[in-house]
Amino acid sequence: MALWEQGGSSGFQQRKAAGDNDAGNAQRASVKGVLTCTLATILNAKHSEADNCFVYKHLKFNTVMLMGLIREANHEVNGSLATYEIDDHSGGLLEIKWWHDDSGEPLKPLTYVKVVGQVKIFSNKVHVVAHHISKMQSLNELIAHSIECIHASMNIRKQGELTGTNMGTNNNNHHTGGGGMHSQQVSNGFTPVQNAVLNLLKTVTSMTGYSVTEICKQLKQFSENQVKQALEFLSGEGHIYSTTDDDHFRAASN
Repeated sequence: MALWEQGGSSGFQQRKAAGDNDAGNAQRASVKGVLTCTLATILNAKHSEADNCFVYKHLKFNTVMLMGLIREANHEVNGSLATYEIDDHSGGLLEIKWWHDDSGEPLKPLTYVKVVGQVKIFSNKVHVVAHHISKMQSLNELIAHSIECIHASMNIRKQGELTGTNMGTNNNNHHTGGGGMHSQQVSNGFTPVQNAVLNLLKTVTSMTGYSVTEICKQLKQFSENQVKQALEFLSGEGHIYSTTDDDHFRAASN
């Protein structure tokens, strides 16, 4: 099941992104977004060479947000790679690979975690390369996650039935404005405006997050168009997500 749908006005939506930094990412432009889902969705999905994404029923995705219990943990000695086998009781275990700063306390088995990362396939085995992993703070998060998965899957199906042809047109429109980012200097994998927006959203403490208007007011050195392009890119890569509506954002690491 999935959380953030394509289209509509809900805060639980899959966001389209522009301004990718490489040709491989550009090929995945039509399915940019963070899809909150169960492990069963990922494990039962098939990789589509034509769309360069994973497909499960009416869902298309590359980047996901999931929650699960660590069953096994393997931390390389004097290294920054951790491998986890996680379980969310939806069917099967999923391998998570995480290249991280090893200065923190290692995550241990029987710990519930939230993972945001990109689905990959190697030697016919699916795994997720994590952008971010954090401990679950409350069982309420797991309950909310399950409800959101069901809610979004229903909405995605409905949107697909109502706006199937329009979605293709909208996707093309979303990706025509990202080219300007390529000419900007890139630092740590992000352009200056992307870095500024992400760092600002990491300071958010409210569940609502910051609106586009609020972000623009605090980042006056950038134009509104630059900010919006950065939001689209960061959302598509799974670093941020929309909250109450498509106009409010929080960082995934918050």
